[in-house]
Amino acid sequence: MLNIIVRVLIIYLVVIGVMRLMGKRQIGEMEPFELVITIIIADLATIPMAEQTIPLWYGVIPLLVICVLHFAASLLTKKSSVMRNIINGKPVVVIDDNGIDFQELKKLNISSEELMEALRNLDYFDLSEINYAIIERNGKITVIPKTANMPVTREDMKIKAAENDVMYCIIENGKVLKSNFKEMGLLGDVCMPVILPHIGYSLSDIHRIGFASMSESGDVYIQTKDGVAQNFKIQIPKKAWMSTAVKENKKTRVKEKKARYA
Repeated sequence: MLNIIVRVLIIYLVVIGVMRLMGKRQIGEMEPFELVITIIIADLATIPMAEQTIPLWYGVIPLLVICVLHFAASLLTKKSSVMRNIINGKPVVVIDDNGIDFQELKKLNISSEELMEALRNLDYFDLSEINYAIIERNGKITVIPKTANMPVTREDMKIKAAENDVMYCIIENGKVLKSNFKEMGLLGDVCMPVILPHIGYSLSDIHRIGFASMSESGDVYIQTKDGVAQNFKIQIPKKAWMSTAVKENKKTRVKEKKARYA
């Protein structure tokens, strides 16, 4: 029994390592060769797990070889557009000015109904609203709507607004994430006593907070485990900054944003 557990643990760690090296793409974003490699890895990993008579290295070595093949294929697709088209295929326009290109749909083995279903998933129900539709290498569909059917933007309405800041998670399930404060160049121990009084809490009440996030300019979103969410802005204390250089850099970025949209 112990032997089985050890074998499974080793294969599990190797597979995790290989998948991490391959990157973080989701299944729907994988290129064809990446999906094939993922399927092969899954199959190779089960063999030494299930069959104790098979040496462990018979499973580990093929996994490492597959990893090398992945990097080789990735390098080829980056260096050569010809190899990229051979290995991954190329984007195909299936709707243009003349409407649906049935010849391309036939080559892709996609029916008109399947195309319509994909368009409905993107909230396009009328083909007359579409200028171009493209099937990407990973099988997803990209739609370029006609100008008259494009959403109205702030720029169209001549509305100026400051750029959105990145919101960092600072509390999760009652625990302060000091590493994320560090990403902002801030000291969590100094910021928390400033944040908590806004919701009537003290440091001893942190365990009652389910989630909280904060931007580098002081915008805070916080929600207790048994309450409603609240939004507010704090004035970040000078002593909260990890260094003067970090503080000045943040100030400059905020001023530039405000000046740009003043």
